[in-house]
Order: sequence, then structure tokens, then C-alpha cells
Amino acid sequence: MNKFLLFCKKVGNKFLDIVFPTNTKCIFCEDEIVDFEKKPYCERCEKTAFNTGTKCVKCDTQIKSGNIICDHCKSHKRFFEKCYCPLNYEDSVRQSILRFKDSNARYLAKSYAKLICDYIKNENLKFDLITFVPSHKKTVRRRGYNPSELIAEEISQLLNLPCVETLIKIKQTPEQKSLSYQERAKNLQESFLATNTKLIKNKTLLLVDDVVTTCATVDQCSKILKSYAANIYVAAAARNHLKKQIK
Repeated sequence: MNKFLLFCKKVGNKFLDIVFPTNTKCIFCEDEIVDFEKKPYCERCEKTAFNTGTKCVKCDTQIKSGNIICDHCKSHKRFFEKCYCPLNYEDSVRQSILRFKDSNARYLAKSYAKLICDYIKNENLKFDLITFVPSHKKTVRRRGYNPSELIAEEISQLLNLPCVETLIKIKQTPEQKSLSYQERAKNLQESFLATNTKLIKNKTLLLVDDVVTTCATVDQCSKILKSYAANIYVAAAARNHLKKQIK
């Protein structure tokens, strides 16, 4: 990035800080809080926001105590090593991420990135590159940005690692919300194309998304990247836990 573009980015970020102040309100419910730098969320949200308890060792979804892996990961091959999601995609977290994705609240990327880094800091993982789930160019044009890319860029700064585009979304797909895992996977077939393949050869990547639900998207992306990279780990701000097992 040249100096002029960097300057424009800094000015733009400063403007967003004025329009969307980030140092006074809970990042989830937007209630006033005392010390944003210490903890950017209120005590009420803290009780429900975080992905805690017994979780699948592969996809990080919540499972019954005493289990190790969810039924879905038992029956479906995963192309990533492990998924990390610090938040539950429910209630105020869900509203926060919807603001982030659809209401230009891009300042939230910094907080999401910090929560992800805090979540994985004790895992002793070594990444070579940070990358992200791509959005189709028409979606980026409509929204103005790719939410996953914003989070990835913030993580790259926190971990002092390069953030590299490794995938391009070449087919615009319908929304995945109401689809089953099989329908989601079919929906995503031939949607992504690998890029910068020489840079990722034999590397360990952290693939970043905003929300993980069935893992269909991150799995499809990981499958493509696995043709070049050595290992793929996945991180997202939130995990949308499935209310019932997917058949």
C-alpha cells in the first residue's frame, strides 16, 4: 500500500471513530460502559456472549458434557485442522455482527480480532499467513467492504503477520441461512478460486470468517487451499451453534 492510500485509510478510520465512537459503549448491546480499553463489553453481555463449556475439538460448537467431537464432525471430513470462535452468535452478539456486516459498523473488526487473538493465545499455534473468506465483488461493491477481510487485517496487525488474499469468489451464491449442510456445500461448489498460490505453498494459514454455522463455507475454502498450503486453521468472531444435528 503506497503512502497516499495509507494516509486515506487513516483519515477514513479517524472519521469512523468520530461517527461511531468505540470507547464508550458495549460492542454487543451498545449500553454505556466504564472502561472500554479494559473490557469493551458490559457485565450483562459478558454472561452470555462467550463460547464456553464443552465444545467439539474440531469445529468449536457446543456439545454435551463428556463428549469430545460433535456428530457432524464424526461423519464429515474436515479440511481444516481446527476452528476457533470466541463468541456465541445469539442475542446481542448477533445484533452486533449484523451491524458490523450490514450497517457499516466496521470499527467492530478491531474488537472482534482482539477477542479471537485472546481466545487462541494459549494454543501455541504458529501461523505463516492470515487470510480470509472472500466476498463476491458485487457484494463488496454493495456493502463497501468484506467483513471477514477487515477482521483478518486487524488480526494480522495484532500477530504481526502478513494478511494475504488467497481466494477469490467467482460465483455469486444465494444466502445460506435456510439451507442444510448438503445444500450449502452444493451451493458453494465452484464458487471459489485460489490465488497467490506460490505464497501459500507449504504454509500454515489462519483462515478468517465473521460467523461459522455449518462450516460449509470455511470447509470449502480450506479444501481449495489445502491443495497448496500445509495446514489450515479457521477463526471467526462467532459460532452459530446448531440447535439440532445436521443429517
